[in-house]
Amino acid sequence: MGHFIKRGVTIYSFKEMVATGQMTWGDCIARLTAMGVTGMELLGQLFFRNCPEVNQEDLANWKEMMWRYGTKTVAHDFFVDKTMFKGRDLTLRESVEVLKRHVQFAAAIDCPIIRIGGTFDPELFRQAKPICEEYGVTLGVEIHNGSSSWILPSIQKTLDIIAQADTPYLGIIPDMSMFVERIVDSTYFVQGALRQGVDREFIEFMKKMYLEVSNEEYRDRCDKLLAEETDPAKKSFIVQCRRTENHDPKELAELMPYVRHVHGKYWEMDEDCNETSINYAGVLPVLIEGGYEGYISAEYEGRPADGDVFKPQERYQKMLDKYLGKFPNFPEPAEPVKVTDTEVLSNVGYKNRYDEDGNCCGFEIYTRCFYYRGIPLCLIDAMEVSVDGEKFGEDKLTIEVEDASFKFKDMATVQAYYWNYGHLLTVVVDKPGGLDESVPHKFDYMHRLRTYYLPFNHTGTASMELTAIKE
Repeated sequence: MGHFIKRGVTIYSFKEMVATGQMTWGDCIARLTAMGVTGMELLGQLFFRNCPEVNQEDLANWKEMMWRYGTKTVAHDFFVDKTMFKGRDLTLRESVEVLKRHVQFAAAIDCPIIRIGGTFDPELFRQAKPICEEYGVTLGVEIHNGSSSWILPSIQKTLDIIAQADTPYLGIIPDMSMFVERIVDSTYFVQGALRQGVDREFIEFMKKMYLEVSNEEYRDRCDKLLAEETDPAKKSFIVQCRRTENHDPKELAELMPYVRHVHGKYWEMDEDCNETSINYAGVLPVLIEGGYEGYISAEYEGRPADGDVFKPQERYQKMLDKYLGKFPNFPEPAEPVKVTDTEVLSNVGYKNRYDEDGNCCGFEIYTRCFYYRGIPLCLIDAMEVSVDGEKFGEDKLTIEVEDASFKFKDMATVQAYYWNYGHLLTVVVDKPGGLDESVPHKFDYMHRLRTYYLPFNHTGTASMELTAIKE
């Protein structure tokens, strides 16, 4: 089946290539666009020197790259961490100020989504609603194993606030680290343990235990090991292992109404283009069936393949091809709707009109603009209505558009209200007693429009039988 899921990448994935001078940001983006990646996710501080202040030189350079390579900025990552200051937690008011600065930053660089991480007060999301709505920037909480997992009470409270807020500008950004089926050597914490001298036997023991028990049991066993262990390197490794989680993708299905962006974490891509540790086969169908239309932002945290950091990226995109289809894979167009109402005068019918005292004072019909530019009302040059041979002059006509009402004779100077191409205008005809609704009536209609630059007018006419519209 088709879908609207798009391909993105976080620039975090190739930061080392730029930092070590092996490639420029432009070089990296060029490689990625060749793979079908069109969305760039920022960690603002990686590119913008004064983030969340907007350095205009950096902004110009970033926008020039987006234009050159046909990509766009799809998200910006930031932290509002309660532990920012030594000795005390960040207050809610201080957190709101940090949030607002990043919302303003995102708006200034035309970035639609910001992803929040760190340990924040869930009430921040309640305070965020008016700010995000004012600037048109969506705030998503990263759902990440360990630090911001949906099993944590603080994240559960945040999810409740998001549901209560009922706004498209708040939501979640699930990270694929919530669906880790096995611990592999490419993960940063296994590599770190090996560098710190943790013996292979203990590493394999922790990996094997993860396969054998539930998330809850694994955390309990890790807690017992931590209480007994004295080796700092092993303790650090156990702490990292304890964060690892494997959830049923059905849990994500329940949260799909709140998914605003997706983080495509991956650690290890084999030669057959499979992620060896994460349940992509289970999660991607949930995104499709849930109607997700945003980006999957690839986030690589593994080692280069054969010395090339982009080879895993290529394999990752080929893996997405297997589950999502070749990019893009939009649904087939729906069957064309059979159009039955295309005349200058709409064939939907007419309605009798009543005054405040309940007396029938006339009727209304609906007429369509056929001029491609649309016109302000002052360019309606003439209008004629007749019913069953009875003619109604322009002194009997009132025009209603955009919740405003104008007598025809008063429209010569009305420039602020438009009648746009294809749209219906309500024409109210003054006729005490209205029309007999028990029978159809013959309507003859004409309007004449002046145009901006042509030396002639456009005239539209229609003749048809109409019946009363029943409420």
